[in-house]
Amino acid sequence: MDWKAIATVAVGVIGLLGVLAQRRYNRAQGRDRAKADLDLLALLPEDSSVREELRNHIDETIRHIISVEDTERRDGFGIALASAFLIVSAAFVYFFIEYSGWWLALAGAFFFVFGLAGLASDVPRRQRDSRV
Repeated sequence: MDWKAIATVAVGVIGLLGVLAQRRYNRAQGRDRAKADLDLLALLPEDSSVREELRNHIDETIRHIISVEDTERRDGFGIALASAFLIVSAAFVYFFIEYSGWWLALAGAFFFVFGLAGLASDVPRRQRDSRV
């Protein structure tokens, strides 16, 4: 197995994921967006035709923050469990490549499917019940 090629691909993928994450989290959202809109509202002249529309938009944004964004969260335990499933899956795939046991590939596929399903259900922010 050519570890140098795998390391090169891994570094490239990690770099790409870092750029995508930075792009995602540097956008103005929620409170930052409402603050920017309030600053813009303060700069508008009193007789501006869009002043009332912007004020209504700010009210809607703040209502959304209070009702949704403050109550939505991710399921940390589910994310950790799904990540563990994916790590176990990677270990099975590694041993399948090294020892060529078909059952290792089958076990790896099983853990991979459940790991992806767990991440898909637990990573998005949702309103979760009090038990979680």
